[in-house]
Amino acid sequence: MIVGLLVDQIKADLDITDTQISLIQGLSFAIFFTLASIPIGRLIDRVHRTRAVAAGIAAWSAATVACGQATSFMGLFVARMGVGVGEAVLSPAAYSIIADSFPRRRLGLAMGLFGLGSATGAGLAFMIGGGVVALVAQAETMNLPIFGAVRPWQFAFIVAGLPGLLIALAFLFIPDPGQADRAATGATSAMPWANVRAELRQRSGFYWSVFGGVAAVNLSVLGTVNWLPAMYMRGFGTELSTTGYIAGALLIAGGLLGMVGGGAIMDRVGGGVPAARMRFCAWAVGIAMIPAVAFPLVPNIWMAGLLFVAFFTAAAAVVSAAPSVLQEMAPDGMRATIAAVYVFVINAIGIGLGPSVTAGLADVLFPGGDGIRSAMAIVAPFGYAIGAALFFNAAKHARR
Repeated sequence: MIVGLLVDQIKADLDITDTQISLIQGLSFAIFFTLASIPIGRLIDRVHRTRAVAAGIAAWSAATVACGQATSFMGLFVARMGVGVGEAVLSPAAYSIIADSFPRRRLGLAMGLFGLGSATGAGLAFMIGGGVVALVAQAETMNLPIFGAVRPWQFAFIVAGLPGLLIALAFLFIPDPGQADRAATGATSAMPWANVRAELRQRSGFYWSVFGGVAAVNLSVLGTVNWLPAMYMRGFGTELSTTGYIAGALLIAGGLLGMVGGGAIMDRVGGGVPAARMRFCAWAVGIAMIPAVAFPLVPNIWMAGLLFVAFFTAAAAVVSAAPSVLQEMAPDGMRATIAAVYVFVINAIGIGLGPSVTAGLADVLFPGGDGIRSAMAIVAPFGYAIGAALFFNAAKHARR
């Protein structure tokens, strides 16, 4: 998320365009999924899952620090590929662990609380990143031990990455709730890949509607969130540190309302069964198309914020619903693998295309000034409309 906050500083130092920035935000991050996310999901179904998470945290934290050492577009692009280890390892492992740790009727709230970490982390990235850069903004460069001379935006990446190495160590002491059962039975847990393919074919209408619906929502959200700071700075003239606090607070508020509130509601609506959860998601993003169109275009800074929270709340509710539905429907022994397929699809489209689609529209149709706002007003409702249709279809298949 820090990339979105520091767009103009990175562009100036590396002499790159909005479209190149969007490739750093999206495509670089998504490439790792193309190569490794599904094999990693298969591995997670076989190994000690919290240790796998520890390795993932260490890898993406080191890659974040490496972003702070980049001095060219390609250097930053490659370092960002390493950050992609995060989604490839963490989400499939976490979904599987949570499904083993909570009764299914409580999965919506449990997944929502887990997802809140993502929204909170994104919000804090904006807040802390803006604060760090504002603190050292007067310095052209800073001389750090080990790292040498770095620019203020590079310093923000280093500050973001280093604490993760300590968190990785902490995860080595967290037990895997399914490990004792595997040891007792001598099973590897993972079903053959042929079984996974057969499951995805047999229930293709359900699985691919969920995958496609969340991918479309991700396209809308990541095509706007990554450009939210730029929208505020270019459209409303806010300072970088102020922008960080505003954008961060909006993400945390929307995440809290959607992931925790939405997750709790979905555990109660319709008995918390998959069909009811999917209908809830369809209505949520369908209604949220209105603030999706409005928030980038309104001239009032506070009204833009309130409308963004309404827009983001709907997406946050989807984030808590979809993983819980998949964990309820997927057979044991392939939950992490199916979660990895889900993560691959939603991020290849959402992260891989979202930021670039928005930037491309802005560069082609609305060049110069704050044209990014008009592009956001097109991308945001577009994905939500597709998502609503696919979620209704998923609910129909889940009922069967």
